[in-house]
Amino acid sequence: MRRIAAHYIFPISGEPIPMGVVTLNDEGIITAIGQLQNETESTEFYNGIITAGFVNVHCHLELSHLQNAYTLQNGLAGFIAQMNNVSRYQVNEEARKTAMAQADKIMLRNGIVAVGDICNTSESFSIKKNSSIFYHSFVEAAGLDEAIADKKTQIAKQVFDEAKRLQLSASITPHAAYSMSERLFAFTIKTANDAQILSVHNQESEEENALFLKGQGALYDLFIKNNFPPPAVIGKNSIYRLLQKIQKNTQTLFVHNVAINENDYDEASEFLPNLTWGLCPKSNLKIENKLPPVDLLYRKKARVAIGTDSLASNDELSVLSELKIIAQHFPQIPIQTLLQWATLNGARALKIDKQFGSLEVGKKPEIVWIENVDLQKLQFTNDSQSKLL
Repeated sequence: MRRIAAHYIFPISGEPIPMGVVTLNDEGIITAIGQLQNETESTEFYNGIITAGFVNVHCHLELSHLQNAYTLQNGLAGFIAQMNNVSRYQVNEEARKTAMAQADKIMLRNGIVAVGDICNTSESFSIKKNSSIFYHSFVEAAGLDEAIADKKTQIAKQVFDEAKRLQLSASITPHAAYSMSERLFAFTIKTANDAQILSVHNQESEEENALFLKGQGALYDLFIKNNFPPPAVIGKNSIYRLLQKIQKNTQTLFVHNVAINENDYDEASEFLPNLTWGLCPKSNLKIENKLPPVDLLYRKKARVAIGTDSLASNDELSVLSELKIIAQHFPQIPIQTLLQWATLNGARALKIDKQFGSLEVGKKPEIVWIENVDLQKLQFTNDSQSKLL
């Protein structure tokens, strides 16, 4: 049994508890939570905040070896062009797996206990099979050329089948509205709808909207230069290609959302009751030098969750670091809301909230300690750090 106490407990499912304590049995299941009445020698007291383990809804573990491989802040089209020119196989398999294993350990140490991970191959599966982190692998397919749609479909099925053979949580999902031929788009959307869970890169840049609005912009120019057939112009932002196909009951995760507007938000939220807006602010700043309209999402009381993206577009894999960026740019958002975005909302998006996401009796969400917090204002500081207990 463990009794873990702190200046504040943030259960997420309820109000913060000053001088709170969480009691766990030997299996790590919460048996009690409340205010600390009598501290004993067996009570572990931590200076700062205690909350549930973080849920990272968007990562690319496979790309961990590509840290510092690209020049950033040159836009989405520039980033994609570099990814096309610099092969992910530039280092050998052993080095790639070493980088993935290190990234997995760092995430766990930083308090991340569950990850929605994008994968295009089965390379990460041996890491995931032996990890203490829960992974849901979104097996991603992309390709604009109809001639390779069948090949891309077959590869996605093979990767998914391997995940199932290893008893790993997985589903097939589309990459983005701008990167799919009609047949591949139809296959991935139908498969995701059947599984009732979908994750898709959405409106990562205004370049993406320009592609669908008028058939122009940097992304359009990149496709033409590389002889990729661009998707059809629809006269609307890219999100509307997705909304035409996703079923209402599908647990849907739109990731990035840098270029959404209020009308996009309203129509998507009305159509998709199980919609989560995933944010990866550090990656957005490094690629686009721009943040999503977080103030709009907060004002609309959207279900927001937090991702780190990959080390190809980020310098670390830390949910707390993403929260600190949001808090710095949008100080009106209270810490209670930020922590819900980092925990329960992500758990719901991945359909794992029966175990993860909040401190409740009967759950085993793992425990995170956040130290160096301004306890008077209940705000993160530059020195705030998160650790898994």
